[in-house]
Amino acid sequence: MSTLYVHGDSQQVGVRARALLNYQTDSTASSSNGVSLSVIPTMLQYQDPGYRLNINSFDDAGRRAALAKIVRKGMRLSVADKVATSQSQVRFKAQDEWDAYLAKQGKEATRALAPFKSLFTLNPLIPLAQREAKAPSVGDTLKLGNFIQTDTDALAPWQITAIEGQWVTATLEQSRVQQGIENRHYGLLRFNRHTGWLDRLLLVEQQEKGDRRQTRRWLLAPKSTLYVSDMLWQDDGSTIDDSGFPLEPEDDLFEIPTLPMTPDDPDASLPMMEPDQGIMSAGWGGDDIELRYIHGLVAGDFATSVEYQNIQLIDWGDREIDLPLWRHSARGASVLEGVVSSGVNLLPLGWGESRAKLEELYQIRAEVSFTPVRTYTEQVSWQALLKQPYRFGEATLTLDALNKPGRYRLVVTNRGVNSLSPDFNGLNGKLGFEAPVGQGPKWLTSTEQLLLDELFFREQASHVYILQLAQVPTSLSILHGEQLRDRVTTKAITFVTQSDYEANLANPPLTPASRGSFDSDASAKSRERWQFAEPSVVSRTGNDLYIPMPTALSEVCRPQIDKGFDEVGKPVQWRLIDNGQGRSAYVLASQDGSRRYFYDKSIKGSIVCQGRPQWQSIGQGDKRRPWLVDLTPWLSNLDKRKAKVSRLYRSLLITDAEGRPLSPRLPKDAEGLEKALVEGRFLSVDGVASSAAYLAIDDEPLSSPYQFKFKPLP
Repeated sequence: MSTLYVHGDSQQVGVRARALLNYQTDSTASSSNGVSLSVIPTMLQYQDPGYRLNINSFDDAGRRAALAKIVRKGMRLSVADKVATSQSQVRFKAQDEWDAYLAKQGKEATRALAPFKSLFTLNPLIPLAQREAKAPSVGDTLKLGNFIQTDTDALAPWQITAIEGQWVTATLEQSRVQQGIENRHYGLLRFNRHTGWLDRLLLVEQQEKGDRRQTRRWLLAPKSTLYVSDMLWQDDGSTIDDSGFPLEPEDDLFEIPTLPMTPDDPDASLPMMEPDQGIMSAGWGGDDIELRYIHGLVAGDFATSVEYQNIQLIDWGDREIDLPLWRHSARGASVLEGVVSSGVNLLPLGWGESRAKLEELYQIRAEVSFTPVRTYTEQVSWQALLKQPYRFGEATLTLDALNKPGRYRLVVTNRGVNSLSPDFNGLNGKLGFEAPVGQGPKWLTSTEQLLLDELFFREQASHVYILQLAQVPTSLSILHGEQLRDRVTTKAITFVTQSDYEANLANPPLTPASRGSFDSDASAKSRERWQFAEPSVVSRTGNDLYIPMPTALSEVCRPQIDKGFDEVGKPVQWRLIDNGQGRSAYVLASQDGSRRYFYDKSIKGSIVCQGRPQWQSIGQGDKRRPWLVDLTPWLSNLDKRKAKVSRLYRSLLITDAEGRPLSPRLPKDAEGLEKALVEGRFLSVDGVASSAAYLAIDDEPLSSPYQFKFKPLP
């Protein structure tokens, strides 16, 4: 449950709560007119900043420990089974302690704790009176009274909208004005027609007056339902414009970007289970444990199914911690900024004792099962797409011409194991998106729309693109993806803290440097480093002098002064300046470095290089782990025990497929080269290494003379 407050452009979530409640019929307390339910919370998180109320079953020794101890004992919910319009009544099993707590807190406590109590007054049973009269049919109404003690009068009847087997779906929608306040309700529920038990429910109550609005949302779903708990708990009150991208005027579309596309992998051989470690970290609420596994690095899109099984919490003595966990959210493998990762979110169950056990947590072990994906690209005729939908298994792609020249609507719906991804690279024109139509009324927020989709409409939403093309293409490139469920790979993974994960340089980087759109400037600088022009002196003003060169060259080429001059009583000298990005320069300066501009002076000398420089290729990244580069050819000429890590920056040039330079990933405070290597020969870099080379110097010395006359004072 959560409450959203809006005042003008400002909006925030006030009360938020999530709980796991075990409902059980209490036959001893039931009567002929109703049913008594025993309600036991196994997990509870509740936050009310306005009342400074924070209850957490994970830690029941805090400021609200007294309230937590009352709640953990459970409560009894009395449900009138024969009278459809009456409300359910809740009584705490520690009712005397509850009453004493309210009395101690003062007059405001009863009002402030009403939202908290509403968590337990939710009636999970459809009254027998509504199920015995006749078999339900679509269009019938259900008089259910108030599931929850809302701020307004009794809710209108619910209307049955669907019946599938044992499941009955009903909807509530009403809006009315009272004393200048617009009161709106929307609800959707599903229940078992035979037992009367609710399977899932979303109820939204909204009150609006002027520019002020308050919205309360209650949700009930089986414990095994993923994601929905996170959606409400993490909701920060921000909304998404449900109208999507407007299709008019033209300015609301944007230029079609050039994006990297997933490479074809017809054999589904892309290595995605190489790392032995994953990351465990605290998620939302502090008690949430998030497991994240980095499968690898790719260009373009990537998505497939991943399962986490046999999750074990391990203490410092390598013993398993006996602690039940609720898996409330999970993510299959998907790509973000070039990183393919999957994850799962866990919450410890129990009251108080969980914290003591988790203080011993050292690492988490789990079996991760990955479904390989076969991908290939096909060119499909544009005219053929306009004539009929394109199908690949259960996935479809539909192209329609709109009533404006050059404007098209392209809809992609991916289902099951099949997926389609259009490649817009090379198309001349603009692109926009059309948001999906929401399931409920337009006044629902994006969070509530997402909850409806997740609870009641499991089918993956379609992606709708709007194209405004200056030139009609002859064909469209479409990437096909197929999950191979008969080739699932399972591997035991150890999840460690992020610092331990990043310290192991054999693991892929969390945030590759080479991501997003192509950076032509970075690529140009990289090409400059590949070419060695003969170094020479340069002056920008006629009163300064420097010698620009790649940093790699500055190690073997140094300027000498044959005939110079004194400044401040001492000879001038060349000082090496490194910009840290592969470029350096020798700058003429006084010995203390304070003066770099000179007047009416002359200098003469030569630039001496130990030999002719050239780049020697050492291939690319490792095939299974493309963020690792094998330096064996370069290391054969070095003493790893004596070499410094600075040589990595000056003597190596590693780039990705777009020509952007990649940087070494090094241990903290590493000085010696030997400690910077993985398995004694691999260098870890912050991206997919497509090309790597090292600087080689032949045995023929080079010398380039220079002389320069500085301008006089103006």
